[in-house]
Amino acid sequence: MIPQLLLEEILLGEKKEKDYYEKYGKEELQAALAELRESNEQILAMYPADEMQDKIIEKAFAEKNKVSQPAKKAPAPVWKFSLAAMLALALASPLVIRNFSGADESGLVRIKGNGHHQIKLYRQSGNEAIILKNGEAASENDLIQITYTPGLYNYGLIFSVDGNGNVTRHYPENSWKAQKLEKTGEEVPLPFSYSLDNAPDYECFIFVASKNEFDLSNIEKINKDSYSVDFLKKGSYLPKGCDGSIFVLNKK
Repeated sequence: MIPQLLLEEILLGEKKEKDYYEKYGKEELQAALAELRESNEQILAMYPADEMQDKIIEKAFAEKNKVSQPAKKAPAPVWKFSLAAMLALALASPLVIRNFSGADESGLVRIKGNGHHQIKLYRQSGNEAIILKNGEAASENDLIQITYTPGLYNYGLIFSVDGNGNVTRHYPENSWKAQKLEKTGEEVPLPFSYSLDNAPDYECFIFVASKNEFDLSNIEKINKDSYSVDFLKKGSYLPKGCDGSIFVLNKK
């Protein structure tokens, strides 16, 4: 039997169809892909966008995220979206910041309401994936899924800072060099979900993006005591030419 996750990854362009002809058979694989495409189209036709989002994401959590909650930021298998689900995700409009000079905080940093790129967060509640609003409350052990929309940008990096001043990379997980962003025309979920620890006050997620490659390693030179939500919103740490989309969770 061909795994459902593999079929969805092929439709999303994450894996190449021809690489699996030998293992599953060309005709069998193409038939399964055609069936999944038809299923997606039927869902899109049957439900309004808001209803479709709830149904597909609920199914995705039920089938693909049956995991115990990990420790702080430890990776766990996460749901993958089908095409229909990706088209149906709702907006959460986080704050967007821009640093035009990359030099300091003296008026060269502008704050905008909406940008070309976005970061969104979802919380698992039973078998449901609930989209979170920027500034919403969250608790220890909440299982969080991050998605991004690249907009006009080609390269990006996602990290978070908690109330203890701890910095965690999410995309990529092992480098401060920006990664090539996926251009699917849809939201792109990160390959892991994350369980919040008991850090106080807040958990701030930042999606830094640019049309060109960049490196954010200088952020490691920032003293922990300097971090606050206001500091992160000012964006003085952003490299020149980068935009930052920020999503804040207030810790209970």
